[in-house]
Amino acid sequence: MRKLVLWLLVLAVWETLSRVSPWIPSAVGILQRVAANLTDTEILSSLGRSLLRMAVGFLGVFVLGIGTGLLLGKFRLLDEIFGTAAMALHAMPGAAWVPLAVLLFGLTQWAVIFTVLLGATGIVMVSTSAGIKEVPPLLLRAARTMGARGAKIFWHVVVPSAVPRIVDGLRLAWAFGWRALMAGELMIGSLKGMGEILSRVAKQRDLHEILAFMIIIAVVSVVIDHLLFRRMERLVKTRWGTA
Repeated sequence: MRKLVLWLLVLAVWETLSRVSPWIPSAVGILQRVAANLTDTEILSSLGRSLLRMAVGFLGVFVLGIGTGLLLGKFRLLDEIFGTAAMALHAMPGAAWVPLAVLLFGLTQWAVIFTVLLGATGIVMVSTSAGIKEVPPLLLRAARTMGARGAKIFWHVVVPSAVPRIVDGLRLAWAFGWRALMAGELMIGSLKGMGEILSRVAKQRDLHEILAFMIIIAVVSVVIDHLLFRRMERLVKTRWGTA
């Protein structure tokens, strides 16, 4: 309720300023554009295509990021060799991968999916690896005292202890991946999607329409974050006793 009141206050201030200054677009006008766009079948179809690409790319992020992160956390030699590469992968902006993706896959949706994969995998690798390394030594000693050894300790003690960090990484990866997706669709204008529509609207130089589409793109990301990743995060924190 408090957040709703704050947002209504922000919108009220925004609308008031727009009536004073001709340079500030109307908040009411932009929200009307948002509502109209959300009933447009072409836009909803493009949103569905973008979400499908994101889902495929994020599945790859999940498998590759967690799998590689577990290896880096488990084997120190691999971490010394590839740990810096994982950090560099995380630090690289998603848009920077688009030219490479186009070179490898052409102007296809696989280029966009590849951009999502490279734009978001690094943070999952780093978070997973850190979670493996940060398992409390006391927990490991307790497991050994109870007779656990080798792979049993890793899979039944170390990996479960790293789950909160892994979930944090996945949540951040969603945001990184969504940004990379939009960058890919913006730069590969031949594919139908939210990025392609935003690029098309930008050429029309319609500020209200541009802001309306930016709000839709942001809200979709936030809604999915709240419905999926925040719930997952709360569930893990409650289950692990860290809430």
